[in-house]
Amino acid sequence: MRYLTAAGLFILLAVLSGCGSSSDLPAPMYGPPDLKAVAGRFHSKDSNRTVSGEQMPLQFVDTNGKEVDLTSFRGKSNVVLVVVKGMPRYPGGLFCPGCLAQVNALTANHDEFKKRNAEILMVFPGPKDKLPQFLHDGKVDGEGGNPSVPFALLLDTDLKTVNALGIQGDLAKPSTYILDKKGNAVFAFVGEDTTDRPSVKSLLDRLDKLNGKK
Repeated sequence: MRYLTAAGLFILLAVLSGCGSSSDLPAPMYGPPDLKAVAGRFHSKDSNRTVSGEQMPLQFVDTNGKEVDLTSFRGKSNVVLVVVKGMPRYPGGLFCPGCLAQVNALTANHDEFKKRNAEILMVFPGPKDKLPQFLHDGKVDGEGGNPSVPFALLLDTDLKTVNALGIQGDLAKPSTYILDKKGNAVFAFVGEDTTDRPSVKSLLDRLDKLNGKK
């Protein structure tokens, strides 16, 4: 049997592939996610993590460079701390549909959280310059069409929070925590995929129980 030379093998592969280069291939197309449909896949979740007081990060920096200390909420309000997945590392990566649906749902129901004396804090484990696009894709445009949300956005560019909580993922696993007025983490859920998150209703129900309403 005669063996193909390297040159012969290259020619054969070129013929079999239609002599086309990768630049001839059409770019993959992705339509915008239906955020309400995605959020509809969020459900009631039980805690699946235990977070000690020493493990919970307390100091953050918001998008304006202002320090935010979780201890400042003690004795005043409950805290719903949400960590989204951030920006995927792979080239051309898109924001996860679950993250977009979550920021959209939390924004739409912000008043309900305020009624339950709860402050929403969202941690974005990615570069700050990606935030406007993230908010735009999450359809949370504020006054004048500028992307904005009615709660604090906190940055975790060096992934200190992600590492401290042990939720490393593509950047981070989608995670939600409820802290009571004493600063104790009374609810902690870490999702394994983009829609593995507690629904807004389930979070509100937990806050009602925390406030002694149910």
